[in-house]
Amino acid sequence: MKKKLFFIVIVFLFLLNTPYILGQPLPTFNSEHTGLFRASVVKVDVTPEPGDSKWLLGYGPRESTGVRDRIYHRIVALDDGLTQFFLVQSDFCVMSPSEYDHVATMLQRELGIDPSNFWWSLSHTHSAPELGVPGLPEVFMGERYKHEVDTDYESFVARSLVDGIIEARSKLVPARLGVGWGFSMANINRRAIDENGKASLGMNPDLPVDRRIGLIRLDKEDGTPIALIANYAMHGTVFGPDNTEISADAQGVVAEYVEQKTGVPMLYINGAAGNIAPIYSVYPNTGSGYLNQFKLLLGDKILEANNKILSTTDKVKLFTSSLILETPRKANLGWPSDLDKYTRTTKFGANLVRLPVRFLKINEDVAIWSLPVELFCEISNEIRDRSPFPYTFYYGYTNGWLGYLPTEKAFQHGGYEVEVVSPYTPSGERDLKESVLGYLQGEMRSIKTYNTKTDVVNRPELIRSDADGSLRLTARKGYAQGPEIKYMPEWSAFGWFTSEDRVDWHVDVERAGNYEVILEWSVSDEEAGKEFLLKAKGQKLTGIVAPSGSWETFKAEKVGSIHLRAGRQKIVFMANKHFDKGALLDLREIKLRIVKGQ
Repeated sequence: MKKKLFFIVIVFLFLLNTPYILGQPLPTFNSEHTGLFRASVVKVDVTPEPGDSKWLLGYGPRESTGVRDRIYHRIVALDDGLTQFFLVQSDFCVMSPSEYDHVATMLQRELGIDPSNFWWSLSHTHSAPELGVPGLPEVFMGERYKHEVDTDYESFVARSLVDGIIEARSKLVPARLGVGWGFSMANINRRAIDENGKASLGMNPDLPVDRRIGLIRLDKEDGTPIALIANYAMHGTVFGPDNTEISADAQGVVAEYVEQKTGVPMLYINGAAGNIAPIYSVYPNTGSGYLNQFKLLLGDKILEANNKILSTTDKVKLFTSSLILETPRKANLGWPSDLDKYTRTTKFGANLVRLPVRFLKINEDVAIWSLPVELFCEISNEIRDRSPFPYTFYYGYTNGWLGYLPTEKAFQHGGYEVEVVSPYTPSGERDLKESVLGYLQGEMRSIKTYNTKTDVVNRPELIRSDADGSLRLTARKGYAQGPEIKYMPEWSAFGWFTSEDRVDWHVDVERAGNYEVILEWSVSDEEAGKEFLLKAKGQKLTGIVAPSGSWETFKAEKVGSIHLRAGRQKIVFMANKHFDKGALLDLREIKLRIVKGQ
């Protein structure tokens, strides 16, 4: 990119229409594809080998004795010419957010994918293997996790997902997108209330439920289908705790049924199923459950909704964003060490849960938001009803699991979801609705996806301290300054071309102190060796840009330390000395990690 020889190679490969580097297809974020919507889907089998017993997640500890049906990653890739977005649906129950973070880091380092553009949603089947460390469930139900973590299977699942995304990138084709609603009575509220007002797990037709199907269809240019994405709220509990066969439960059966009818994969994205069960629930084994009935109860309803999507478009623009919602944590509740970034203690000693909320806007009428929780349906129903977007979908069990988030009213009745597996207080509902509705009705509504000028650069924003006090200065959130500096979305990095180029970040430093500076960059051996400068409020750090191996190889390494004052300020990264030719580096991120607070 910086050297003439490298540029000639890229041009040659482009003319051959086979843009490869390091053995993998390059994402084509160039002007030729700007405005051209493309999509693809990949289905990856992650079923354990025959005879390989696994600990199942969803009820008490139990080992698998066989496989009823196979389990998969289903991966959809969307590319509007400027933004690539990856939605993964996997046939598992829940996972720790730290597992999502682990895979997101793999994708960022290997493929340059910004975590904001990678969502990993689990279908919530209770008959699939555990996935990685327990996370928060170990705090609630430690007796379930006396056995060792299956790190080999976790590594296999993670690697399969990354390889699946690589394949999805290579299969992107010009596409069209359609959206619609459906309706199914395959679910029921599961909060049974007795004469004393006490809740227990059961079925309750008198309490709220969400029976709407949110559907997205992807087609090729000629109208033949690529994939369906169906959003429906329902626990994966047709099979109960006595079942020991690996199964994707009703979600998997419905997906396979729709796939047989349409000829293309379907992603089953669960919704706010915290208090919603399947209409047939907790049967003891795969022979007694009414599993196939869901083909008609839900599968046929998805097909009906699909048939009603009569209009699709190839003019698709994507916008992703996120916010951190902080809400009080239950008193005297422990917290696992792998989730330190998802909690914070105020200076008054109050413990907070830090919930990451993700948003995806598609054109001007589709808004999708997600959480790593089991949400009560009343909350997502109200947000959908009050949203300014005609198609507002909630994707639950996405990017991890941080417990059940009930309504304030549910705390009056107690029960499993409130008393056992929720880290939240009654104020959680209010805090969530205020944050999400405020964002949907305000900032997200004001962002015009058809204004591609802002997407060509990047999306600068105020950077706040993480829960541990560290700051992440990503290229995506920096302000480019200078005559030639360019943001490269395929690498999530800035490319320097002159010594006058620089990047500014506006930050809100929570704690004054000394911060380690960890630089993530790439540079060729020929261009390495130039001097950089990092400065903030009179403080400076200088250093030499070391070689990373090549322009395509990113490296993260501590390069020194700097003192930061508390409060809002600007942090600048630039060349420390003038140079006449060549380039400084490609900069992906600067992480500032506090080592001594004041």
